[in-house]
Amino acid sequence: MINKQGQGTIQVQTQTQQLTPQQVLLVRLTELPLNDLRERIDKELEDNPWLQGDLSEQSGTEGSDYETKAEDSTYDGTSDGDERVEPAPTSVLFDDEDDGSQRDSNDKAEEHRRELADTAESFFDHLVDQLGEYQLTDHEQEVMKYLIGSLADDGLLRIPLMQIADELDIYQNVTTSPEELERLLVTVLQQMEPAGIGARSLQECLVIQARRNYQGEARDQMLHLFLRYWDDFTHQRWSRIQQLMKLDDLALEHLQQRIQRLNPRPGGSLGGDHSDNHVVTPDFIVEVDENGQIQMNLNEGDLPRLSISPDAEQELQMPAVTVSEREAMKYLRMQIGNAKMFIDALAQRRDTMLRTMWAIIRIQRPFFLEGDETLLRPMKLEDVADLTGQDISTVSRVSNSKFVQTNHGIYPLRWFFTTAARQNGDEVTIRKILQALKEIVDAEDHHHPLSDERLVMMLRERGYDVARRTVAKYRTQLGIPESRLRRI
Repeated sequence: MINKQGQGTIQVQTQTQQLTPQQVLLVRLTELPLNDLRERIDKELEDNPWLQGDLSEQSGTEGSDYETKAEDSTYDGTSDGDERVEPAPTSVLFDDEDDGSQRDSNDKAEEHRRELADTAESFFDHLVDQLGEYQLTDHEQEVMKYLIGSLADDGLLRIPLMQIADELDIYQNVTTSPEELERLLVTVLQQMEPAGIGARSLQECLVIQARRNYQGEARDQMLHLFLRYWDDFTHQRWSRIQQLMKLDDLALEHLQQRIQRLNPRPGGSLGGDHSDNHVVTPDFIVEVDENGQIQMNLNEGDLPRLSISPDAEQELQMPAVTVSEREAMKYLRMQIGNAKMFIDALAQRRDTMLRTMWAIIRIQRPFFLEGDETLLRPMKLEDVADLTGQDISTVSRVSNSKFVQTNHGIYPLRWFFTTAARQNGDEVTIRKILQALKEIVDAEDHHHPLSDERLVMMLRERGYDVARRTVAKYRTQLGIPESRLRRI
């Protein structure tokens, strides 16, 4: 029913899928890079007395040899629906021409693993799923997904909108503007759950939550504090705040209690904040020998081998007669179950990591062999997902915040995902255009530097059909100033 003011109630039926504790645990572990995984295991060992770790049998690096010849570089990253990268067992050669015979014995385990991977939901997925609640065009959907992918681990947006607009244009071939990004940020992303997501500062994050979660005088007091006395709040000058806002002791206490219920890191629901971690530890080690054979190892550093305490089985056989003994037995079974679930989730994480890295190696084999970034092939999350049989969100979780050490340096996995451009009608990565542009500028006469219009013509001579505005953005991306500033 709609009243005279045009307001009304609309009943909407939605269907949600509840994740099991095992699925949630797998999602969280998969998202963690090595250093954070080590901390997570240490915490689990500390919290669960029936889980034990043997440092004398450390995981070290685990993986397999990936045998391929340098001259065999015809793989184009596509999948015919049958050929997929299966888990690479330790110390077993994996050949590009694998006939898939190793898959037969693992069908049931693989089916179970895929069920978990396909239904598991990361924080990214949680936000993308909410896009269906808004009437967005295909263009707006694409922009929104990039905005969501640009959020920091704590759920805040710290990248300027102008930079995001440039990145969308350069890497995704999507034209937008800071004004459109501002509109979508405020009217869509910041309206999503959890409240505070997409805020550009802690202050904006708390203001959004106060407006969303409180009403009346409680909301007005919080907004008054955050908008007028932010400096006093951040420095915890509660006596001054009490005086300025004319609050008695009880009102001040209630205000503080409400503030404590706010979440300064709304993105931490399904993952920790790693923004303070500046040490890069590779999660994978990829090496190429003199025969052109690629070997990949999953770096598990000094992670201990986990197992259930041998005393657990004996404790489970103890009689439980009294109420307290039955409660103790119930708690014991729960702890042992949690330990087994944790060990199983780690094994599934290892399998998922290996599959994803193998697929990246197969698609980007020329780069791993030569180290020339212009040899990178256009690659999307969908390409790796098709090759591995995994869900796109699973590939995204593995690729995020993970690094690989190669013969040519250490790279984030995200670096290998590149969009396609065209050269003489053939698909190439945008990095090839950037490389060509840099070569042209490096070779120019510094007394008569080339204008952007001239750069467009020279790129077209090399087969790259790009607009002047695009060239200007690529030039900016490379840190090359405009022509008048390059003149000597």
